[in-house]
This record gives sequence, structure tokens and C-alpha cells, in this order.
Amino acid sequence: MPTDLLQPCAGYTGPLPLSEGQFSDALIAEARGRRCANGKLATVAEILALPNFED
Repeated sequence: MPTDLLQPCAGYTGPLPLSEGQFSDALIAEARGRRCANGKLATVAEILALPNFED
């Protein structure tokens, strides 16, 4: 399994957003992190679905 799939995806880690701009930035960061994580999960699912010819 590629090691990059085992690395965490970054989400929003800043302080509590207080303005619309900060809130928007936090939402975008979270959306990117979730897209990254979901992509990794999909890749892992594909790897697990591959036939195992070693048996």
C-alpha cells in the first residue's frame, strides 16, 4: 500500500473563526481535507477489492 495513503489529510486547524472571511477559509480548508480523506478511502477500497493471486 502506498505510504501516502497512510498520511493524514489537513483540515482547518486555526483558531475559532470570528469573521465571514475566516469562516469561509475554515470551510474551504475542511472541504479540501474531507475530499482528500475520501479520495484516500476510495483508493484503499480499490486496493482491497483487487484479486489476491498469492493464495
